[in-house]
Amino acid sequence: MGANRVPFLAFTTDSESAGLLRQFIASHGWEGNLVYEGDINTAADFLKLHPSPQVLCVDIISAEATPASLDRLADVCDPGIKVIVSGKVNEYSFYCWLVEAGITNYLLKPFSLHALEAAYRKAIELPSAEISHTPEIKKDAETIAVIGSRGGVGATTVSVNLAWILANHFHQKTALVDFDPQLGTVALAVDLEPSKGLRDALEKPDRIDGLFIDRVMTKAGEYLSVLSTEEPLDDYVNASEASAEALLKQIKPKFSHLIIDLPRVLSPFTRYALKYANHIICVSEYTIMGLRESLRYLDFCRDILKVHSPIFIANQVGLAGKHEIPKEEFEKGLGQKVAFDIPFTLDAHASANSGEIWADTAKNAPATKVLQAIAGHFVDGIEVREQPSKLKGLLSLLRGEK
Repeated sequence: MGANRVPFLAFTTDSESAGLLRQFIASHGWEGNLVYEGDINTAADFLKLHPSPQVLCVDIISAEATPASLDRLADVCDPGIKVIVSGKVNEYSFYCWLVEAGITNYLLKPFSLHALEAAYRKAIELPSAEISHTPEIKKDAETIAVIGSRGGVGATTVSVNLAWILANHFHQKTALVDFDPQLGTVALAVDLEPSKGLRDALEKPDRIDGLFIDRVMTKAGEYLSVLSTEEPLDDYVNASEASAEALLKQIKPKFSHLIIDLPRVLSPFTRYALKYANHIICVSEYTIMGLRESLRYLDFCRDILKVHSPIFIANQVGLAGKHEIPKEEFEKGLGQKVAFDIPFTLDAHASANSGEIWADTAKNAPATKVLQAIAGHFVDGIEVREQPSKLKGLLSLLRGEK
């Protein structure tokens, strides 16, 4: 059987994808007809009579029809086959069900040649007998610094929920670090006891090593670790750039994502985080004060730190009703688009008062959907909209089980 297996086979329903697939095949030097017109059901019919390829790429039509189609495919495929699915279903939860079903990757149409190549490489690098939801960490953590344009806009709420979603929905090994040693509320938000480790890290950076990080970070679930402290207000905490550099240097290799909740006081410690983060999120509101402070952060990042512009997010949208600045006017004044609008919801306040994570207790709230989309922005670009129907799996097939 192995000698007859082609390395790659694809079934697609549109000419644009077919053209990209043929370019991809040509770049690998494979010969023969490896791209067919049709969807996942066409592939199932074809594979009844032909050997399974090493990697199969198939189109799906809808989330609702996919479970039955996956079952049909499982009945005719050889054990150990790797399956890449492509389609126009732009839903994070659908992506999650596909991963749980054992699908190697999901390509959202229209996909690029680069995305197809990355999906194929992921497929051939995964062991045939084992598929893990825990991503292999091959580089330092994707670092996301979150700061509020002004007090009370909910930057910590965004940080906490973003980290929780990355950890619990995307199964990313995530670190959440509170850079405010005295007024930070991250530990309280996730219902954990504050650690003393951050104070040690701030004042004695020479003590920071991998074992130190393992000791001071508190687990908040299988994939989420938190570093937050609560020092007395009358203490002087000496936070230097060297402290930030030493701390991040030890944290980043241990995680796939690092969320830093930043205070608005621009200390050397905070400046370092802004300068060396892969992404900066500035949380604001549609008010004159929010616009003014957003502009100041934009200029600071661009002109002083010489880094990329922040990603702007409007929080609690709708709370002030007609008194809010229209989004178009805010963007015009800012000179930049607002990437996401998080609608105001009372569920956030109820969750905060009970020490629960908003994204956990209000999974179907519109605000949670936006937060999931923000998280998806940092994980393979998957966006999130509605919940699809539950899928059955190909997991046993892809593990090589009969």
